[in-house]
Amino acid sequence: MAYSRASITIKVGAPADKVWEHIGSFANIKAIMQGAITDCAVDKTGTVRKLKIKGEKGVIAERLVKYDSQTRTQIYSIIDRPNNIVPFVNYTATIKVAPATPRSSTVTWSSRFEPKNGQTSADCREFALGIYNLGISGVKKKVAPKKKSAAKSKPMKKTRSKKK
Repeated sequence: MAYSRASITIKVGAPADKVWEHIGSFANIKAIMQGAITDCAVDKTGTVRKLKIKGEKGVIAERLVKYDSQTRTQIYSIIDRPNNIVPFVNYTATIKVAPATPRSSTVTWSSRFEPKNGQTSADCREFALGIYNLGISGVKKKVAPKKKSAAKSKPMKKTRSKKK
């Protein structure tokens, strides 16, 4: 079976280091997934996590393959087979955060996988992109600058112009 790919790049309105603090932590995935992950247990080495997904039986086990804080890159793979929660096998993903401006960054979350029998590449890609969108929007909520409430100003008095 041929490998398929999914990739998304989204701009985040926060510096790359601040974004990396949230999305770069292998153990922090539950905090950014907005309730989709109900439990994240990380082993003693910090390189294997078991995720309990809301509404699903069983867990997804993932292994941290590479972590580079200098380039803000994390690579991980799903290590349990067969897994009935996801529609693909031989899954490896990369998360990379890069500066866009001093106050913003881009997050690229990409993966390579093989669709399970009976699954299409398009369906698997849609599934993966849904996860990536959820995670990146969760990071955006964590790092978004707090909006200042607008100061209340006195309403302007209406004036009537006199006709001449």
